[in-house]
Amino acid sequence: MADPIGTYSNKLVSFSFNKTSDGLLQETYSYEGEAEGFGAIIGTLIITHALAAAGESSGVATYVGKAIADDNSMIGGIGEGTWEQVGNEPRFNVSLVIELSNGTKLRSVGVADNETRTLNGHNFAVE
Repeated sequence: MADPIGTYSNKLVSFSFNKTSDGLLQETYSYEGEAEGFGAIIGTLIITHALAAAGESSGVATYVGKAIADDNSMIGGIGEGTWEQVGNEPRFNVSLVIELSNGTKLRSVGVADNETRTLNGHNFAVE
């Protein structure tokens, strides 16, 4: 992987669980923080799986969010990727490719830590 284009640091502000219309369990984790090169960020990490898979240690994830730059301009992002538990710890590696509203993409690689209620990591350019 290339050198990172920036870091990000988020705190968990809320989480919820939902049943989707097709009967799946949906976990929703909302974060806010800062991302180097983007400014303030607000986003939601969504994990959806069958109820029987609620104890699994990996799966697919979706991310949706916005960044608010210092000049108050905004950029949106939608990402798809995976999550994987780190051993038996309450931490999860998260890897996403995020498409931005300005037409660019980035790869986001980070760790969601349930003990510290953080999501921190690095962004990389996608060419």
